Amino acid sequence: MPFNRNGRLRICCLAASMAAALGVATGCGSGGVRPRAQATSRRADGHTCIPAALQRRAPPSWARSAGVSTRYALTADAAAAAFFFAYPLRAGHPNNPANKILWVMRWPREGKALSIVAKSADDPGRRVQISQPADSGPGEIYPTIVDLPTPGCWTLTLNWSSHTTRIAVVVRPRTARLVKFASATSTRVRTSDG
Repeated sequence: MPFNRNGRLRICCLAASMAAALGVATGCGSGGVRPRAQATSRRADGHTCIPAALQRRAPPSWARSAGVSTRYALTADAAAAAFFFAYPLRAGHPNNPANKILWVMRWPREGKALSIVAKSADDPGRRVQISQPADSGPGEIYPTIVDLPTPGCWTLTLNWSSHTTRIAVVVRPRTARLVKFASATSTRVRTSDG
């Protein structure tokens, strides 16, 4: 059984794990929301991909510099926040809306590009690489379009400067019904081109 540092049973985590296995939402303790339709993927080797919970509460102080007011998810170690402009992501190259994610980094970019390697939980050999230069502001941000070829659960490994973090996201078929959180005009992102 999972225990915390004080030897107490982590009931919330255990309940959330059980609920995720059953495909039910808990939102346990973090202000997060895991939509009921958001499923997990289990590979043949037993690895489970559980998409990060969407947050309804205010973002952490380090993520507020971007001035974004839309739902977000934190990476596993809270080193970055993924602000979704429409959810869930859709397979292929959709537009209106696109699979736009604004990444707000907790640690400095130091002028280095963001590298994302996405791996499919359903087909571990399938990978997609995305790169975004460090040319946007305000703050430590990278605006990206994250287009993944197939539906399922994908693990994204983000590398910038000397930092690495991971987040799992769900990708639905291109025809999936979306929840639009914000329009592209609600956030002003400055790039080096203007």
